[in-house]
Amino acid sequence: MKPIQTSICPSNISSDSTAYHSQTNYYKERAKQLHFSIPVIDAHNDLAGELLLRHQHGERDVIRRLYLPHWKASGFQLIVSSIYIENAIFYPEAESAPTNPFSQSPSAISQSTQKNWNEYWTKGALYWEQGFLNTLAQIKILKEEIQGLSEELCLVTTRKDLEAVKSKEKIGILLYMEGLDCIGSELDKIHTLYQLGIRGASLTWSRPNLLATGCCTATRFQDIPGQITPLGLQAIQELHQLGMFLDISHLNNEGWEQVNNLFQKQVKEQETSCTPFLPYIATHSNAYSVHPNYRNLTDAQMQALSNQGGIMGFNACKYIVGYSDSDVGSHSIHCLDAMCRHIEYAVNLLGSNHVGLGFDLCDSYTRGKYKKDDIEPEDCLENHKKALLLTARLLERGMSEQTVLRILGLNWLEYFELLLR
Repeated sequence: MKPIQTSICPSNISSDSTAYHSQTNYYKERAKQLHFSIPVIDAHNDLAGELLLRHQHGERDVIRRLYLPHWKASGFQLIVSSIYIENAIFYPEAESAPTNPFSQSPSAISQSTQKNWNEYWTKGALYWEQGFLNTLAQIKILKEEIQGLSEELCLVTTRKDLEAVKSKEKIGILLYMEGLDCIGSELDKIHTLYQLGIRGASLTWSRPNLLATGCCTATRFQDIPGQITPLGLQAIQELHQLGMFLDISHLNNEGWEQVNNLFQKQVKEQETSCTPFLPYIATHSNAYSVHPNYRNLTDAQMQALSNQGGIMGFNACKYIVGYSDSDVGSHSIHCLDAMCRHIEYAVNLLGSNHVGLGFDLCDSYTRGKYKKDDIEPEDCLENHKKALLLTARLLERGMSEQTVLRILGLNWLEYFELLLR
């Protein structure tokens, strides 16, 4: 990899309109150069779930049509795809889908399914096996689409696969579970998931299951109580033994306390352990001090995560960023600045080695789910190509190029090199 020379913006740029556009173009060009100097990594995207939904609606070649052009245009070389399972998948089959989903707004359906989840959870009426079958279907569809683009894409399951990403020979996709709800109480299914290519997991999404309790959804503000169960603690040990990462982005505060205490103990014992210690991470969470939301991490949580070597992937969802469409001025500029504030805050608090990207771009998923393009956007970035604008804005606001490179991919690259075998 060629070293990046830190450049100084030409001193003759002034504040008039022409000079402003010249300055903006300068940072855009520098952003593009940085993006193509290293493998850029997004640590969270609901790609596999979107592929399954779109295939069920009759679409094909989804990655080729909707994602690959944007990845290529912005230097993204590794996408961490979650296996995200909709609440309704676990419901009794007769009640697994809304009566007419296309006549309702996504937010209305989300609130309804969350209420139903709590009711079925209380009754013990959720069908975990249905979630496992959905997981298998997502993995199958993703692998099929990768195989159809085998000259350009690869599934990353080993350190050797990661070499193809580092050399930019191929764009890699790494799979992890956004919640282990689907295993029910059967811990041996974690081994099955590993054999199928899964390389990490969170214990739960924003809902309770047999392992743990999730935090509230991004559109709510409620501290939800509930501890990690004994089975959940066993699941963490299974992940550790297999060399799979643990993601805490959707875990509630009580659960995080347990995880952090457990990992602090492992840090102290790692010299005598046969299994290398792997820090826990937050693939798609922002800073609570910048925007209070229970999907975001407090300063204490951020510092604890970084102290044991973890990384935060910063989210582009406007509810988590704290951007409102009522903000004055240009949507794109203000949304970018809102994201920058989170990233800058984390860099100032933790240093540059614990910050990355985990955009969680959901609008494409929502369009695929409801078979409609006319949705209320929830992402601050339209697609991965727009990440160039975020990088340019970080540079324009004064962030050093070396720090930007750490955020764009170097931090995650080092972590996954440690993870993979």
